[in-house]
Amino acid sequence: MQVWRELTFPFYHLKPTTPMPAGGIIVQNVPQIAADIGFDFVVGVGGAMHAHPDGPRAGATAFRQAIDAVMQGIPLEKYAEDHKELGRALGTWESSKIL
Repeated sequence: MQVWRELTFPFYHLKPTTPMPAGGIIVQNVPQIAADIGFDFVVGVGGAMHAHPDGPRAGATAFRQAIDAVMQGIPLEKYAEDHKELGRALGTWESSKIL
């Protein structure tokens, strides 16, 4: 949170920058990140996207679906009922919550 505050705080003539949480981010982290800092962030995903059981394209889709669910106020588990990539990601990383 301190890093987020420092990146977004007005500082003389410098424009604020966009926070980018990264390092071990999984789809389950998206709701907490949005709750903590709002929707103005870039999420840095790597391993969780590439390790998706259906490949990296499905992993990227799963993160997009997680973001869409959070922005619509829908719990990830509910949204995953109609979005298979997110459902597979939730099943893969269910015991890996880190935040």
